[in-house]
Amino acid sequence: MDPAASHLLGELIRGRSVASLATLHVGLPFASMVPYAVWHDDATERLLLVTHVSRLSAHTRDMLETPQVCLLITAPETGEDLESVPPQALPRVSIPAVASFIDREHADYSSLALAYLEKFPFAADWFQLGDFSIVAFAPSGSARFIAGFARAMTVSVAQLRAAIGGAAT
Repeated sequence: MDPAASHLLGELIRGRSVASLATLHVGLPFASMVPYAVWHDDATERLLLVTHVSRLSAHTRDMLETPQVCLLITAPETGEDLESVPPQALPRVSIPAVASFIDREHADYSSLALAYLEKFPFAADWFQLGDFSIVAFAPSGSARFIAGFARAMTVSVAQLRAAIGGAAT
């Protein structure tokens, strides 16, 4: 992946606040929207996308049953170039991942919670509710990045980490 594409990928992942989450729901594909933050541990080179979900949500139950998921992050359709850019040319990345529920005793819980709350400070009160959990999405396998029209590429987890550059948002 060339430096310009890597920069675009990093900006896309760090710059957005929601992703489409694909899970299996009663054996069928199911998509929902989740807010996420980026967490990167330089020491271990781990990259996680972090969300905070209620156990009352269908996608939460789906992830508990089948932790293999996929996140789709897309550039916004709005803006001055809306008319000049067809939807097929919008940058987007599809990231297969494994969802892990992080309990309060986990060594990374505080730093994951902090990453999420720095991006979504309004969610602080929800951390007091018993049915909410932190879920960490660990990229698993190759992602598919569309950098624009006819600019599709396969991206390794190492390339994802490099594009994000360890910056957490």
